[in-house]
Amino acid sequence: MTDELAPKLEQQFEGVAASPGIAMGPVFFIGADVVTVEKKTLTPQDVDQEVVKFAHALESAKSDLQQLVEKTSLSIGIDSAKIFEIHQLLLEDVMIVDETVRRIREEHMNADQAFLEVMEHFEVSMESIEGEYLKARAADIRDVKRRVIRKIQGDVRPNLKKLKDPAIIFAKELTPSDTVNLERNKVLGFAMDFGGRTSHAAIMARSIKVPSVVGLKKTGNLLHTGDFVILDGNSGILIINPNPETITQYKKRFSDFRNIQRKLEHLKNLPTRTLDGKNIELSANIEFPEEAKSVREYGGFGVGLFRTEYLYLTKDELPSEEMQFKEYVRILQALGDQPAIIRTFDLGGDKVPHTITLPPEANPFLGARGIRLYRDGGADLFKTQLRAIVRASVHGKVRIMFPMISCVTEIRYCQSMLNEVKQELLQEGIAFSDNIPVGAMIEVPSAAMVADMIARECDFLSIGTNDLVQYTLAVDRGNEHIAYLYRPYNPAVLRLIKNTIDKGHKNGVWVGICGEMASDPLMTMIFIGMGMDEFSVSPVSLLIMKEIIRRVECNECIMLADQITGFSTPGEIEGFLRELMKTRFQDLSLLF
Repeated sequence: MTDELAPKLEQQFEGVAASPGIAMGPVFFIGADVVTVEKKTLTPQDVDQEVVKFAHALESAKSDLQQLVEKTSLSIGIDSAKIFEIHQLLLEDVMIVDETVRRIREEHMNADQAFLEVMEHFEVSMESIEGEYLKARAADIRDVKRRVIRKIQGDVRPNLKKLKDPAIIFAKELTPSDTVNLERNKVLGFAMDFGGRTSHAAIMARSIKVPSVVGLKKTGNLLHTGDFVILDGNSGILIINPNPETITQYKKRFSDFRNIQRKLEHLKNLPTRTLDGKNIELSANIEFPEEAKSVREYGGFGVGLFRTEYLYLTKDELPSEEMQFKEYVRILQALGDQPAIIRTFDLGGDKVPHTITLPPEANPFLGARGIRLYRDGGADLFKTQLRAIVRASVHGKVRIMFPMISCVTEIRYCQSMLNEVKQELLQEGIAFSDNIPVGAMIEVPSAAMVADMIARECDFLSIGTNDLVQYTLAVDRGNEHIAYLYRPYNPAVLRLIKNTIDKGHKNGVWVGICGEMASDPLMTMIFIGMGMDEFSVSPVSLLIMKEIIRRVECNECIMLADQITGFSTPGEIEGFLRELMKTRFQDLSLLF
């Protein structure tokens, strides 16, 4: 039997679940969108004309972007159109434009080659730093680079509107321009070799509510347009050439998932309250202002964690007070009378903006990150952000949260800086709210151990589980060689969480939880039983969390939380909870 006639074997690949849902269908493969540039040496007489050609290319690219903004606003929403702001800023960046013109005039370089070299310099600097935030920004640079070079060369561009039938879009990397140019009603889902949950394409997928799996590494090397695949955005799985049994299995999963979604929609405007009357504040984690709108759509109560790092990681210069102020107001206006917890910047580790110079560190996750950057050289950055947040407080219900608190001294320092900012604004006659609750993130074991002392210094505590697991177990969650040790169900982690809740309550503050564990339906009953007051989860997890909360009683949860203290290993705890939840919530078993 020849290779062409041999049956294709099923292959399964695991990536990162970026947007929930299940899709089955043919692949529409967008290959590497490469532009070819030939280096030429201009004659002196051609230099001025080449500069004019470059200027015209910039203006034409700006015009295209404006059309994309308008198209996105109409088809997806104004907030999603904001994605293209960074592209417009790159086209107007004085350093990029001036350096390209300099190369044309002084080195007699053709415009497309000059622009290519300038943009590749920025691209390399972005990609040399670990972290998906910066990798997402490098994708923006590549998109702008290709767009302008095509304009210089006569606007030759691959036709991305070849999609005749519904398909799953696969690419090494999808740019915002790609996602907008594709017709929404023909997109079953997105899959990418690269990217993370914070990439623009992932945000776009969540906005138009189609499944997405990213970080599939070199899977694209095995795919061609027309290949049949299954995309599982719930589990982060892509299956190539699924066999009939797998197709049947996933058809049922797809039907079950859709039924669950429809069933849960009625919960949007219902209270998050247990059967015996305990109210739980169920809010959402968001990365970008444009996600705030989805909080209400999914029935959440405000934002429990707004990560502000993108303000520093996506800009070519440090964010000004005014720019930050406008971003925070956008969120508050989208939420109306619901609260937003704005976390001050948690930079350092794998989130180092090119606008800030940090000394080399052997262990950056144990070095200058979070609050440790707020002193000395970072004090001005901290004050600028605090001023913007406090000013925005007159536009809605603001809560401020400080990251990486490890001791009482640090929370006192943050409080003193906040009071200093308030005094300055008062003297300047700038209005702000008299009631801005202040909280500390508990994500370091030392903070969990002295949670009672920290609680006396603030209004609430929020347990950041991603880092708490990492630091408690001494496991770098980004290290694939020891990933098996990163187990959120570890008894040591659960004991620290319970201690934090108890100490917070004894000192009169409410306690919330954010991070991946907060969105884990297996842990919902356990956390309720421990006395958790607030859950901050991904927007698409809001309805399932609300459903579980509304179907349990506190006494039942307390008994369950006590029961798991008898287990010694993460595997025992996870296995027990998975079986229990599948039995307890048989109609939702697909989600466990």
